[in-house]
Amino acid sequence: KMPRQSNDSSEKLLDPPVAIPDPYGWLRDDTRENKEILDYLRAENEYSQSMTTHLKGLQDSLYDEFLSSIQETDYTTPRSREGFWYYTRTFKGESYSAYCRAPKTSDTFSINWDGTKESPIMPGEEVYLNVNELAKDKSYCSVGRVKPSPSQTYIAYAVDFSGDEKYEMHVRNLETGEDVALTEVGSDDLLEIDGLLWGKDDDTLYYMTMDEFHRPYRLYQRKDWKSDAPTDTLLKEELDDLFWCSSYKSLDGKYIFFDTASKETSEVWYLSTEEESSVTEMKCVAKRRNKVLYEVEHGDDSWYVWTNVDGSPNMKLMSSPATADSAANWELVVDANGTPLFDGSLVKSLDSVTVLNTHVVIEGREGGIPRVWIYSKDSKNMKMLSFDEAAYDVGMLAHFEADTKSIAVSYDSLVT
Repeated sequence: KMPRQSNDSSEKLLDPPVAIPDPYGWLRDDTRENKEILDYLRAENEYSQSMTTHLKGLQDSLYDEFLSSIQETDYTTPRSREGFWYYTRTFKGESYSAYCRAPKTSDTFSINWDGTKESPIMPGEEVYLNVNELAKDKSYCSVGRVKPSPSQTYIAYAVDFSGDEKYEMHVRNLETGEDVALTEVGSDDLLEIDGLLWGKDDDTLYYMTMDEFHRPYRLYQRKDWKSDAPTDTLLKEELDDLFWCSSYKSLDGKYIFFDTASKETSEVWYLSTEEESSVTEMKCVAKRRNKVLYEVEHGDDSWYVWTNVDGSPNMKLMSSPATADSAANWELVVDANGTPLFDGSLVKSLDSVTVLNTHVVIEGREGGIPRVWIYSKDSKNMKMLSFDEAAYDVGMLAHFEADTKSIAVSYDSLVT
């Protein structure tokens, strides 16, 4: 009897295994330090350049043509977060973004910008992280997550200077400009992370680390990161290498989530930020079940769950009280007439859910077109954002506050 892929699968493995020759296998070096390999790659690059020298004029012409269609000095839509408008800027002739913010003086904003790189987008603009300065004298620079602290006094950010997707974790004081690269507890080695989050206050950070295969699998809590003797606590780990892990914070700031998922099975664990100073044991929203996928957000002391439970071809939208092991209490979210908003059928698909204080914003597809729906918690009515064009792409921009009366969406089509 041929072995199967797993205990729960009827799919058979290839038997006997077939060896596949790989003449370039010797070039693999995860340390990126093997001199023979590096010299070989440099020689390949030099050969390539020498053989394409005659194309330099065409390359420059194509580059200039591509660049002419891009507005290099530009900005992203400002989004509200705890008394500031946050956005990023790009500048002509510079390769990287600048992270900016400006004081929020009202719930709405208007842009009165002359289009130059020297002028601020909004009054009181502050550049709190200029990636062009980080990248100076570096052969490579990639900034990952950038997270302002709850008081907006610090930012935590991840940056990779090597190109091997190993990110350092830095914390910058926005009032003094002091920038600290965090190290492993009890060591001078830089802390290598995959994701980062702030806790309830500025004293607690959460970060994820990767295993030897570069798979995110552990979530840590770091307390007193500013002190000379910070403490790290391992909150959760996933040892099954079929599962890829991530962490996030609920939009209302009340929970830290640890999500672990394979292609067909998932599980979510949570920790209350109100209890993070005394409790380090995470609880499970719903134990994993084979071929059941689910994702979770929190609002109104409830879990909002989108899941394919019971084998539905698309995700259902369900809810339950925000308790551990809640799967038995999941119920379809319905409108004022008792009709399920998303029942998992082929009529429309559900991709993501954003829970605000008064509304739930849902992204998905219907009729093959991306859609955005707005569900009112009070009236229990749901409406879809409509547009004049027959075919388009639409989606929500980043949102940082649950207590908001507006949302921002991006829209584009072949002609708009």
